Amino acid sequence: MRAILTFHSIDDSGSVLSYPVKTFARLLASIAESGIPVLDLDQLCDGTEGVTITFDDGMRSVRENALPVLREFGFPSHLFLTTGVVGADNRWPTQPVNAPLMPMLTWDDVEQCRQSGMLIEAHTHLHPDLRNLADDRIADECATADQEIETRTGRLPRHFAYPYGFVDERVTTVIRKRYTYAVTTEMSFLGGDILDPARLPRLDAYYMQNNLVSSDPFGPAARAYLSVRRILRAIRKGL
Repeated sequence: MRAILTFHSIDDSGSVLSYPVKTFARLLASIAESGIPVLDLDQLCDGTEGVTITFDDGMRSVRENALPVLREFGFPSHLFLTTGVVGADNRWPTQPVNAPLMPMLTWDDVEQCRQSGMLIEAHTHLHPDLRNLADDRIADECATADQEIETRTGRLPRHFAYPYGFVDERVTTVIRKRYTYAVTTEMSFLGGDILDPARLPRLDAYYMQNNLVSSDPFGPAARAYLSVRRILRAIRKGL
């Protein structure tokens, strides 16, 4: 079993971007008790069975509420950071008007995350729908984010998350030239082979909040539940 988990904010607001604080702790405790290794993305994609934890955007709650739990268990994780809103909020230009307003990490917060073992990765500078940009604009969005992250953390990002999960073949052609792996919002476990390193699927933790999943996240019942959610999500998207 190999899987990449996606989180955004760890808080108790109940928003579509949020995962409850106590449920997050219970989920990580269940993973630890199961003996399933928690790996970084490179280890997982090398073929080792386990799970990788990722956070998108860079909400402040990641430092406040997720980091202490990750430290407790000694779990690695990846933070896909939108650099243009560091120290501000998540009202980037393409954000839907009904999206929940959330404060973002400051660069000091990012440094705390890095020192605690998070790997800081790229999620563009201003979170655009990359399908609407010319190739050179996509490259500029990535280059700006990469440069800021490298300047602030001393490490050039190796991996990438597509804003909103929006991607097409033209976008992947640009992205695969810059990053080792790129993650999508396609809801699925990783297969035995990595078919396309520029389009890795993930499991959206929003669907892992109920006790059935969080208490045994990769057991038969949870896997069946997640498969149903994947099918329903695909139907809603018209796939």
